[in-house]
Amino acid sequence: MKILLAFCLLAAGALAPPPAMAQIHPPSGAEQSWPLPRFYQREHPQHRLAYWYANESMGQAREARDMLCGFTGQHWALDWELHYRWGLRATPRRVYQRVEERDQHLATCRSRKLRDYRRDEYRRDPGSHSDA
Repeated sequence: MKILLAFCLLAAGALAPPPAMAQIHPPSGAEQSWPLPRFYQREHPQHRLAYWYANESMGQAREARDMLCGFTGQHWALDWELHYRWGLRATPRRVYQRVEERDQHLATCRSRKLRDYRRDEYRRDPGSHSDA
């Protein structure tokens, strides 16, 4: 009985993933690339591209959230693993297109915010507009 128990414990330990490959969840509000490079195997070019895409997507989604652009959908999700998994399945051309599409949306949001800021009611100088 003790031998069977010892064997089961050894087998369970052998099947468990090593600590470096265990599921690691990003800390909330982490600004660095996640996950840390040492925790991901990125030998294949598609893995490197997916890793880059996920980090780029997170940066764009954070920027959209910080500017209060109001974008919704999976393209703007703050879920690193979602973007990484999509990047693994997508062609390199589609990955770059998706990043470019988000850049265009962000540029539109930036110009809209700037235009709104330039309106009289948003100006910081209280003497710059007239009370009619």
